[in-house]
Formats: sequence, C-alpha cells, structure tokens
Amino acid sequence: MIKQLREKFGSSEFIKNSLTLSSGVAIAQVLPFLFYPVLGRIFTPAEFGLLAVITSIVSVLSVVGSGKYEGGILVAEDKKEAAHLAALSVLVGFVIMAVLWPVVQIVFGERLAQWMKEPELSRWLYVCPISAFSIIVFNVYNEWCVREKYFKALSVNKMVNSGAITLGKVFLGFVKLVGQGLVIGDMVGRIVSAVGCAVRAFIKDGATLRQVRMSGILQSAVKYKEFPLYNMPGRLLNTLGQGMPVLLLTAYFSADDAGLFSMATMVFVLPVSVIGTTLGDVYRQRANEEYKATGQCLGSFDKLLKLTSLMGFGALLLVVWFLPWLMKVVMGADWYVAGQYAQILAPMMVLSFIANPLSSLFIVADKLRQFFWWQVLYVVGSTVPLWLGYVLFGTIEGTLALYAVMMGVVYLTSIVMTRRYAKGAKRG
Repeated sequence: MIKQLREKFGSSEFIKNSLTLSSGVAIAQVLPFLFYPVLGRIFTPAEFGLLAVITSIVSVLSVVGSGKYEGGILVAEDKKEAAHLAALSVLVGFVIMAVLWPVVQIVFGERLAQWMKEPELSRWLYVCPISAFSIIVFNVYNEWCVREKYFKALSVNKMVNSGAITLGKVFLGFVKLVGQGLVIGDMVGRIVSAVGCAVRAFIKDGATLRQVRMSGILQSAVKYKEFPLYNMPGRLLNTLGQGMPVLLLTAYFSADDAGLFSMATMVFVLPVSVIGTTLGDVYRQRANEEYKATGQCLGSFDKLLKLTSLMGFGALLLVVWFLPWLMKVVMGADWYVAGQYAQILAPMMVLSFIANPLSSLFIVADKLRQFFWWQVLYVVGSTVPLWLGYVLFGTIEGTLALYAVMMGVVYLTSIVMTRRYAKGAKRG
C-alpha cells in the first residue's frame, strides 16, 4: 500500500497525510466491525431496519440543516473567512433543527409510520433533529481539519465518532434501559462526538474562532450563496439517493429486508471508508492547491483513478465468492441472506469506491451546477430501479440486481465527468 502510494504520487507529504488519516479511519471503521457480531446477536434485522430508516431521515435533515455552507470552508480565501463559514453552518443548522424538531414528530410521525408499515417509527422520530445537528457539527470540524491540514486531529475525530456511536449501541443493547437501544445508542454517540469536535476546535483555534462576528457571518452567507443554491440541493439529492433504497425496500418488502440490505452495504464500509475516504480527504486538499496553482490536476487524478481501480476490482475478485459464508460466521445464521445481497451489490460498490474520492473535483473546479444535475441522475438511478424491479420481478433479489446495474452506470458517469474537469476546464 505504501509503495503503491509512493509510486503513484511521489509525494512524501501526500503519503504522510494519507497514512496519518488512514490509521485513524481504519480504527474508526474496524471498531464497529469488531462489535457487529455482538450487535447482530443483540438486535434483530428488523431493529437494524428501523435504525436504517432513522439514519436515512437524519442524513436528509443534516444536509438541509447546514445549507452545505461547510463545503466552502476548504476554498475560503483565508482562515478568518473559513471560521465565519464554520460558524454560519453551525448557526443555520441549530436554527433549522430547532424548528424541525416538533414538526418532524407531530406532523410527519404517524404518516411516515403508516407509509413505512413500521409502527415503532413514530415513537423515535424525535432523535432525528438531534442526531442531524450533531452530524452538522462533525462535518464542519471535518472540513476545518482538511483545510488546515490537521490530519492527525481529523484522524482522532473519526475514531472518537465511531467509538462513541458503537459503544453507545452496545451499552444500551446490553443494559436494556430503553427500548430501541440501537437507535438511542446511535444518537448518544453522535452527541458525544459533536461535543468533542467543538472542544477540540476551540482548544486549537480558539483565537481565530473568537474573531467571528455576525457581520462576517452575513457576508459569508451572501458570498457563498451558491452552496445552498446548488451544492445543498445536489447533496440533498445524493442523500435522498442513499436513503431511498432503505425506505422503499421497507415499504415494498419488509423491515427485515431493509435491515439485511443495510447490513449488506455495511460489508463494504470498511474498505470504502478506510481507503476511499482517506484518499478523498487528502486528495481534494491537494487537488485544490494544484488547481489554484496550475489550473488543472489531471496527472494526479489519473494516478488516483488507476490506484483505486486496481485495489477495488482486485478486492472484488478475492472476497465476493465468500460473502454469504462470512456473514453467517461473523453475524450469525440470521444474516446469511445479507451476504447474498452483498454479492449482488458488490460490482456497484467497487465503482462507488472509485468514484467517490474523485468527486471532490466538482467542488474544486467550481462545477456546482453540473454536480447538481449529476445528483439528479443519482436519485433517479437509486429510486426508479427499485420501483421498476418491484413491479417487474416482485422479488428483492431481482430488484437489487436492477438497482446495482443502474447505479453502476451512475458512478461511471461521475468518473467521466470529473476527469474532464480535472483537465483544467475553466472554473464556473
């Protein structure tokens, strides 16, 4: 791995940053995997299905809540402006979540529960705005660390976030203090992570953050208005695309099937997060510098494309045949079917692994409008095949196969588009 990075990028700083971040991300993602055998025996597939539904709603709220202003932190002109953007994101998120808290519970609770055929859902919707605001704080700190090259701090942050969420689920699962310990444990973990982010930010950069003024926040809101106008809707579409499969599978089939699907996708979380997210975080900082200096970053783009392609398809050939058996051994007999679902989804997930680290070029090259239209395609690709598969096949296996094919096309489109922007097309 180290040798490959050195050959591909030839940059000691890139390698150092990648390894620093990857070590933390590896621990952050290995920790949940270590506890999945425990969680799989404490909670049922239906309970995992409920958590997946809650998580989908939380993800949508976290995108809407911040207006995605945090996306401008990386490209801000100076540190002070970045601080105002960070404050803007948190402030907007707090206000919107405070307004949505009663609305989500009172207005949509029963309707969502009836549509999803999940009576338990209406009881636990109150956790959604709380978890969403915690995610906003986490994301803001993540962008701040990437901008300032605090890769060690970012590594620690990811470990704390993962550890708090995982241990919260395990603890509440064992002690049985509340119903749905999986959902409440997830929320408690995210709150702990958000508080940790805020504390670390003020310890390291308190002097800069204390210079934030409302006038600067308002100026940043106007200057970076393209982020809520184009990036936020695009990210919202992306989040809907990620969350809708769980919602639709629950509505069309059952919470058990949604839970099995959710666990099947988690099989790929470790390699995608440890390697893909790590390379993506470090690469977008480097790509931004290259783009500002030379107006293009095609060379490093192609090197990363080749590296992730080799790793992704190589891993696919090694493990895809054993996924059902692995799921049964690790998680228990109830989860064997999740391994079969993972086999169906595997080629699509490899393309996702390749495309995601490179997608930062949409922002680096200032192609927010184009990114929005790709996100439209993403939502179409992640929803229409599920409906069409249900109508045509009536089985979840056939539905997932059609979904995987269509989403594979969507990820290939992203790769083609971002490579074109890496050539140095004019920003805007």
